[in-house]
Amino acid sequence: MNDTLYLNPRIMRQGLSWAQSWSSGPVLCIVTPESTRFQVASERRFLASWEWPEDTGSPACFFLIPPFIARTLSGHPAHSITSLRARTHHTRVAITVRDKNGEYVVQWRWQAPDFEAPPFFDRMAQPPSDQLERRTFIAMADAIHLAIANLGRLEALEQIKRHNLAIAVDFSPGHLKIDGQPITLGHDRRYYFDPRLIVRGLEVARGKHIGFSVQETPVAGQSILHMTSERDNWRVECALLSLLPNDSTTLISQQVRQRPAE
Repeated sequence: MNDTLYLNPRIMRQGLSWAQSWSSGPVLCIVTPESTRFQVASERRFLASWEWPEDTGSPACFFLIPPFIARTLSGHPAHSITSLRARTHHTRVAITVRDKNGEYVVQWRWQAPDFEAPPFFDRMAQPPSDQLERRTFIAMADAIHLAIANLGRLEALEQIKRHNLAIAVDFSPGHLKIDGQPITLGHDRRYYFDPRLIVRGLEVARGKHIGFSVQETPVAGQSILHMTSERDNWRVECALLSLLPNDSTTLISQQVRQRPAE
């Protein structure tokens, strides 16, 4: 076994609770000397992350936490846990749990393929530091939900199937717009995203303000949309991989409007 990791029971409980609310799969736990991070992926296009910055006093390591163990460490009984010590060796993990009833050890093995990492996982897991735009949550929610509301009208009047609909994000320095114009192939800064994942990302990164950035991938016409926020000292991030536009994809839209400061 490697060196002992001293895990914060409250951070483990809260982080795993949030992670499980967005995925039924295993949770990737990444511990560094500076922070503890939890990540989940779904549908091969979506990655969400919750990071708690703190001096962990632990060496850098990562491991997967299966759903059953995650529920054990985040459920109601976990409120009585007073300390967590973990030791890892390759794909083996042993966590010593101490609570009001005493001490016990939970052990498991994990396999990397159990975590269905999306393409360009390394890029999706780390938002770029430049070209960051910030918008209020209310402004973004208004724009995105008005766009989603057009789905029924487009389906009924234009007989467009829901799975052929996409949201376009036009992103350039100082300019962020969710656009309703027809898809234009080859547009330098316009990308297309699954409406369900846009809403999911908005809910995960929910905060007073949300930061947005776009990161290109090696695939022409494809990008990663990053949403970031801070909530109760947590750094919350999610990343969405864009769709590649084709003749069967149609746009829904609303322009983002800035709201006056209150």
